[in-house]
Amino acid sequence: MMPDLIEVYGDVDTETVKEKLGKPVIDYDNGTIKYLERTFDDIHIFEFEFLDDAFEDIKYFSIDG
Repeated sequence: MMPDLIEVYGDVDTETVKEKLGKPVIDYDNGTIKYLERTFDDIHIFEFEFLDDAFEDIKYFSIDG
């Protein structure tokens, strides 16, 4: 996620991202994770899919809003 966030928001560090993303909504049935609280910038929703139960293989990260 970091390369995409840096591309959109410029120089952000890992601690800032952790602090501002809010709580994730995990949908096991669809294999997606969404950050819906809009705490990062009050506009965008962050979403990605995962391919394993350990959440290590992330695909299709999107910034919507």
